[in-house]
Amino acid sequence: MKKILFILAAASAIAACTKTISPSLNTSVPQLYIQGEVSDTTGPYYVSIGNSVGFYDSSIYPGVSGAAVSITDSTTGLQDVLTETSTGLYVTHLLTRGIPGHTYLLSVQVNGKTYTASSTMPLPVALDSVTFDLSDTTQIEAVANYQDPPHIVNFYKYTMTINGVVDKRFQAFEDRLSDGRYIHDRVDADTSEVKKNDIVRLSLAGIDKNVYTFLHEAEDIAYNNAGLVAPANPQSNISGGCLGYFSAQTVSSRTGLVQQ
Repeated sequence: MKKILFILAAASAIAACTKTISPSLNTSVPQLYIQGEVSDTTGPYYVSIGNSVGFYDSSIYPGVSGAAVSITDSTTGLQDVLTETSTGLYVTHLLTRGIPGHTYLLSVQVNGKTYTASSTMPLPVALDSVTFDLSDTTQIEAVANYQDPPHIVNFYKYTMTINGVVDKRFQAFEDRLSDGRYIHDRVDADTSEVKKNDIVRLSLAGIDKNVYTFLHEAEDIAYNNAGLVAPANPQSNISGGCLGYFSAQTVSSRTGLVQQ
């Protein structure tokens, strides 16, 4: 079995944080993972590159140094060559804020191979508020409240921090059955993590279809794995044969206090 490591940039202006998803996968040789995000919040932005490790190995995910990494805004032609700030972590310099509607290209050259990805940043959707479902006080749920734009296919990712700590779970959502509606969507956290008097910051990220596909599959593997006999790796939007994803996304965040 293997662990897949996703380095997720927290939507609430946290430069980089780690998320470990632990599906039951067959033992195999280590695989390269690449993860990066550009958003409409203020940069810089980061790309993380490393190798996966075996399930029973040390939970130290070795970063990969010496990669040539660039992100290009193909709409304007601006190319940003990233530099390595620590082992396996690369940072932008020229990209200060992503622009909705623009397409961003990631290029990574490492160990004699080239990996590329393309992601188009959708139009922003504002999160109006975060409220809480207190019907079961043993498992309080945050609720995302926002207007879904009509006649547009939208894909979203929810993440949250609880008392300043990034929650380990994320959630992907598409508006196929909710197009144009005002949405009140319950957002799962790890079991019983949200409690009375907690301060919860919920973030709504607008993502493109390919990123949604990856996250939705990863979510199924990580949290709904009981019915899967031999789950595969989620489908990356990065070509070249690696784990991970690259996302150009919009982000809207709201904070709420859990109280009765």
